[in-house]
Amino acid sequence: MVKEKILVKNPIGVHLRPAGDIAEAAIKFKKCEVYLSSGGRNVNGKSLLSILSLGLKQNSEFEVICDGEDEELALKAILAALGPDL
Repeated sequence: MVKEKILVKNPIGVHLRPAGDIAEAAIKFKKCEVYLSSGGRNVNGKSLLSILSLGLKQNSEFEVICDGEDEELALKAILAALGPDL
């Protein structure tokens, strides 16, 4: 299992586009579970609606958790999809 904490810098927060980018990157990894965690809640990182349900606003912190055969690659791909603007 690998994890990475992310601080949301974007004034709009995690809206539809970045949530979609996360889900799109995560769904490519069939042998890996991906979760996002914030405020004591864990949601499926492969589900756009689940990601949006976290309501991540500017200055929120969340954690990307990957667990499975290709967890390192999955985490790397998700972080790349987020880019520097999140």
